Parts: sequence; C-alpha cells; structure tokens
Amino acid sequence: MANAEQALRWNGDTGRRWVAERERHHAVRRSLTPHLLRAAALAPGDRVLDVGCGCGETTIAAARSVGPGGAVDGLDLSAPALAVARESAAAAGVPGIRFVQGDAQTHPLAPAGFDVVLSSFGVMFFEDPDAAFANLRSGLRPAGRLAFLCWQDEASNEVFALAPRAVAAHATLPPGGGDGDAFTDPWRIGDLLVRAGFVDVRVEGRREPARLGSDVDDVLGYLRGTSRVRELLGRLDDQRTVERVLDALTEDLTARRRADGVWVEAAVWLVTAVAPPAGSR
Repeated sequence: MANAEQALRWNGDTGRRWVAERERHHAVRRSLTPHLLRAAALAPGDRVLDVGCGCGETTIAAARSVGPGGAVDGLDLSAPALAVARESAAAAGVPGIRFVQGDAQTHPLAPAGFDVVLSSFGVMFFEDPDAAFANLRSGLRPAGRLAFLCWQDEASNEVFALAPRAVAAHATLPPGGGDGDAFTDPWRIGDLLVRAGFVDVRVEGRREPARLGSDVDDVLGYLRGTSRVRELLGRLDDQRTVERVLDALTEDLTARRRADGVWVEAAVWLVTAVAPPAGSR
C-alpha cells in the first residue's frame, strides 16, 4: 500500500489526537485560510479537490464559494477525520460536498475532472511527492489551478519553534526531521511542481498571528503531548533539566499571553501553480 506508514498513523492515535484537537488546529489556521482561498480564486460552478481535507473546514469553505452549481471533493487518508468532516458538512447544510478516503499519490482521479486543486497543510505527508503531484495534475483540466499552504521551517515558525528553543538552551538539539521537510524550502517546492508538469509556479511567504490555546497551562499541556516535544524532552539527561526547559517554555508562553489566549506567529508558504493550457508542450 502506498504511504502505508502515514495511513497507519492517521487512522490510529495520530488521527484520533488530531480530531480531539481540531478546534485548536482550526484556530491556528484561521488567519491563514483566507490567503489560500483568495489564491485559489474559486468561482461559482468550479469543481474542486481538497487534498488532505482533514475535518473538512476548508472543504466546506470551498463549497460555499463555488455555490450549488459547483462541487467539492475532500480527499484524506484518515477515517476518523473524515467522519467528523461528514458530520460538519451535514450540519453546515452546504450542498455539493463529497468526502473520499484515499491517498492523493495513487487515488484514481477523473482526467481533467477538476478546475481547482487546493490543500491546507495536507501535501506535507506524501511518501512520493513526485507521484502525488503528477497524479493531481492529471486530475486538473487544462489551465486548472493548484493552490496550497505548507509550513515554513521549524526555526522560522513560532508555532513549532518555542519548545526547541527552550531545549536548545540546555542541550544539543537533534535535527528537525519531520513531516513535510521537503516543503520547507521554496526552491525545492518549485522544482517539484515543475517536474510534475505545472507552469507559472509561485511560492510566497506569509506570516500571521495564530492562537495556540486558551492559556499557558492549556498550551503547555498540548505541546507536551506532541511527538516532537516528547522526542526533545526524552533526549534530556535528567529530570532537573526537563524542569528547567519546561520553566523556560512556560516563561516564553506567558510573554505571549493575551486576554483571549496565547498567540504566536505562524509562518507558511503560499504556493500556486497552473496546469499547462490545452495545446501546450
């Protein structure tokens, strides 16, 4: 099975944790999603594919943009996330939405079946990005549009940088390593899309405030439950060092506390490209 490791993760504990934290993740992305939707330039009647649709927030927003004459497919590996997405779409009462469990690398797409392919942080989990984007291009009509968001590197991004920064003051950090490393470099993104046959590729940086949680204790508990922070703390020599790191992280989060929660800065790449027009070589 293609992407078997990711399929196992997103249908197991990772998928269930994602669903449990969906409101937090939605809050983090709230100021970023409008950039994606503007870049996708959705129009009434468009046929849209939302890759890595998760719990369906972007899928529902896209369906509202294309109206009753359009259609939006949400594609994701995760059955737990798709169950929530279907419930949310039904509650929203927006027509024209279909959710499908599958892997964008291999899922059969109707040739030229979509006007737009978009993704909100769903492309970083491809085992074979070349195969995935070649498949997605095949599903776009000539001159169809691709638009997606992906995270910038850990050091540039407060959404992910706070815990590594606290650890770095007390220990040598292991390499960042993680989902989507190939997508943190704008040159690699551009090269990938050109290899897949896209034209007019653009990779633009965007920074926006992101609400990470309701208060310091809430955010600290969330961060300690993530695999990256568990890995970092597990590399420390003793409990006293762990406590110093957590104290430093608590201080950092406290400095970012507002009346309505703890806010950080999110750094992303907004990527757009176009399928070749009909008759082009």
